[in-house]
Amino acid sequence: MSTDRLLYYNALDSACTYEIWNAIKDDIDTNGHRWTYDFTMKLFEPLMFMQHRGIKVNLKALEESKKDISAAKEAAQEELNKVCGFALNANSPKQVANYFYITKGIPAYYNKEGGVTTDDKALQRIARGTAKRPGMREARLIQDIRGYGKLFSTYLDIDFDSDGRLRCAYNPRGTKFGRLSSSATVFRTGTNLQNLPPEFKKFPTADDDYFLAEFDKRQAEWVVVAYLSGDANMMRVIQTGDDPHTHTAHLMFGIPKDLIKHDSKIVGGLMDRDEILQRRMDDPDLRAVVHLLPGSMSGRQMGKKSNHGLNYDEGPNTFALTNEIEIAEAKRVIALYHSIYPGIRQWHSFVKRQLSADRALTNCFGRKIHFLDAWGDALFKAAYSAIPQSTVADCTNTGLVKTYYSDLTRKDGPVNLDLLGQVHDSILVQIPKSVLLDNRFHDVVKQIYDFMSPEMEYNGRSFKIETDLKIGYNWGGYHKEKNPSGMQEIPFGQDASSFVQRVREILNVTRTC
Repeated sequence: MSTDRLLYYNALDSACTYEIWNAIKDDIDTNGHRWTYDFTMKLFEPLMFMQHRGIKVNLKALEESKKDISAAKEAAQEELNKVCGFALNANSPKQVANYFYITKGIPAYYNKEGGVTTDDKALQRIARGTAKRPGMREARLIQDIRGYGKLFSTYLDIDFDSDGRLRCAYNPRGTKFGRLSSSATVFRTGTNLQNLPPEFKKFPTADDDYFLAEFDKRQAEWVVVAYLSGDANMMRVIQTGDDPHTHTAHLMFGIPKDLIKHDSKIVGGLMDRDEILQRRMDDPDLRAVVHLLPGSMSGRQMGKKSNHGLNYDEGPNTFALTNEIEIAEAKRVIALYHSIYPGIRQWHSFVKRQLSADRALTNCFGRKIHFLDAWGDALFKAAYSAIPQSTVADCTNTGLVKTYYSDLTRKDGPVNLDLLGQVHDSILVQIPKSVLLDNRFHDVVKQIYDFMSPEMEYNGRSFKIETDLKIGYNWGGYHKEKNPSGMQEIPFGQDASSFVQRVREILNVTRTC
């Protein structure tokens, strides 16, 4: 494109935008969208900064991982071919369906549209087996091969920018309820930074002489639902600082919390009913309450699944399919959940009444959301999730905006930290290690914590969503052998000196560095 043509295009684009603004600006106030508009404008500059700054990537480690993943994929394919007796294409739904549903005679699994499927959930079921048949190793191998392929093509083979940094494009109005979305850049480099798999997150790393800090909202949507609904049991969990998943299981199954925790240790992440039952029967403490606990997972895990899935009126069919349990068990769990948290159903009724008045809901920040789809369950379920999701999004983005416009990010300021990313309910920053050579880091964390945890109010009830802190040299989770430089969670409640000393120990930072 010639320079003249480019200038003409930009001028026309600006003129048309101005014309549109003059036509719609009065509607922003008339329709109650002033806060949303003004806040979206405030978001542009910090988002542009993060898009321009990018994140350093450990390219050497990435190349080594590519080799390991390719070798693991080849080994899984060789084993699959040996087990099947022929070369099965794991990425061919038709071949996989023919193998399991025709050759092996397994009853077919179907998707929501009624079509035969061999998606990940179907393969999970085939791999795990049922009371009538054993699990099948082939299904697990196909999952592994597909997973390796997606990891490689979607993440390990990303095109980085010429400076070797990872970038994305943020969309401040990417979703209806205020959540940001992200994608590859306009130059087709980078990727969606809000959906990175754990296997990839160890490669994005802090710049030299910096470390990473992530501020993450804790049980965010569940907290908002508690105060929206006014449910006394839910609010009590938050006010006492109890673990909501343990507490929910304790209330649903009528078992003391120490037994719920013990069951979680004994069962772990198992979902095989026979093995779970055997472990519980072998344990003298659990044997007496085995009939009260869910048969397909630990009690705490079922509490967690319930907390994450049932606040927005998820039905038994969906809950059963999502969590790989029988519909009868899903119905029992749903009934128990709403019996211990009755305020949720009452809040649902309130939402319906509000929608019948003007088909709109407004969150505590001032974001107004209209619901114009067909009246029915689909609209109601979207509306139930709207205020919790938009509240968490606006709370997080408020913290992002306040951090960006504070002295913390000034190049000539006392800290000079960089905003690097936002992942729905968390923000990622990098901080100079020099900040740890005195107690300034405690004050920095406190300031960002306050930005990220504003006082909010629904129905006369004030509350905050707590913020957790993780630190490390790369974005992946800490593992002593596999990722010793990964992110570790650190409590913020201790005194400044002890807090900073603990961070120095984790990061191996000394006064002489």
